[in-house]
Amino acid sequence: MIGKVTVWKMTEEERLAYIAKHPIIPYEKRSGQTFAMKNLEKLKASSKNGALSTKEMWTKRKTE
Repeated sequence: MIGKVTVWKMTEEERLAYIAKHPIIPYEKRSGQTFAMKNLEKLKASSKNGALSTKEMWTKRKTE
């Protein structure tokens, strides 16, 4: 059924056993380049070039 909520109730012992079985393991975030950052500089440069060419196009149209 859509929208049905199931509430689970645990005793303190069950909760501690669950935490022991499924611990939260902290990890350090790696420094360095990620996939998303790989082409960031290239995208920034092409965006800047695109903005300049658009500006040049509009200045040519205004002068004509």
